[in-house]
Amino acid sequence: MSDGNAPSGNKTSIPQQAQLTAIQGPLVGTCFPITSAVAVIGSAQEVQIPLSGSGVQPRHAGLKWTGGTWEFFDLTGDQVHVNDIPTTHRILGGGEIFRIGDHELHFTIEVGQKDDTPTHVSSPRVTGAVLSIELERGKVLGGNEKIEIEVGPGYTIGRTPDNDLAIRDPLASRRHCRIEVIEEEAVLTDLGSLNGTHLEGRAVHQATLRAGDLIVVGKTALRCLRTTRG
Repeated sequence: MSDGNAPSGNKTSIPQQAQLTAIQGPLVGTCFPITSAVAVIGSAQEVQIPLSGSGVQPRHAGLKWTGGTWEFFDLTGDQVHVNDIPTTHRILGGGEIFRIGDHELHFTIEVGQKDDTPTHVSSPRVTGAVLSIELERGKVLGGNEKIEIEVGPGYTIGRTPDNDLAIRDPLASRRHCRIEVIEEEAVLTDLGSLNGTHLEGRAVHQATLRAGDLIVVGKTALRCLRTTRG
């Protein structure tokens, strides 16, 4: 990645393992593990994450592991949408959605690779749902007004039908926030939404949920309710 403003990482560093998963477009379901400190996304044959189709440039975007974090770089000079926000550079925390041509790619970071890294994987002690998230105010797409938060890959909330809880709210981003079980707790993470995610009246990037908490996404209100573990 030596051309233009492309990132040039230290390839001897050991990056935190990450991957991109195609969640929409011609390659839906395809997983691209990121195994080096620098990776290029594009249509050229030599890139680490090859995509095809209209709107994909030979070297479209890049990922770089630096200073203990993953960073995203636009290589087109015309910005790339990350969580529906036009972006040239962004520090990544995991959970972001890249839109490149006809493709949507979900960026995730695998944790627990090192002894000093908190594990976010499931614990065998947790069974059943940790919390129930129910619609309190607003409208949904389809009939699902409730999700049970269980151990697994997490649950997304947003305004497109492919979310676990799809809401009819123009102020919500396509994928607005995610709820997942981390160390036996339900954790809410904002996915870089345009209007933010609010918990009990304050904007949050990440927060642990408790029964009774109120989540507000756009004009939609969601209540956290206690549920019985199996």
